[in-house]
Amino acid sequence: MKFLTNFEKFVGFLNAISSKIAAFLLFMMMIVTFSDVTGRFLWRPVTGTYELTYLWLALIVFLSLGYTQQKKGHISVGVFIDKLSIRAQAIVDVITYTIMLILLALMSWQTYSYANQMSNSVTGDLKLPVNVFVLVCAVGILLFALTVILDFFKAIRKVVHPNES
Repeated sequence: MKFLTNFEKFVGFLNAISSKIAAFLLFMMMIVTFSDVTGRFLWRPVTGTYELTYLWLALIVFLSLGYTQQKKGHISVGVFIDKLSIRAQAIVDVITYTIMLILLALMSWQTYSYANQMSNSVTGDLKLPVNVFVLVCAVGILLFALTVILDFFKAIRKVVHPNES
């Protein structure tokens, strides 16, 4: 029980950091886009706005996944599941989280592999290394996986002790 509480605090801390980074990148993307649009009329557009926008957008999405999972912000349809008992719902959650963990393991492995393939690639205007951004996306997937692992452990606890939660 103490392990689960400590693990939850650790995952929550990591998700809070990643969500703040994602929020900061969203703010920076807004500033750069605004500067680029107004710059077209006043002086000259900001070089690399398109590159920064698509790179930061990928980071925003991947760094937000764990936090969204933690807050249960992903879309779920519970038409049939809500009619089941708490224990049966937890069993369905265990199966779902197992499938998610397998898929997330494959995704992080392939993202890391793709980052290694892109080790010599840079963006067009700003010459930013693409593999760094892909590696940060892999970190976002791992944070998502940690949150799913936490939810998996909670679901197992509900299967074993359905009346505790």
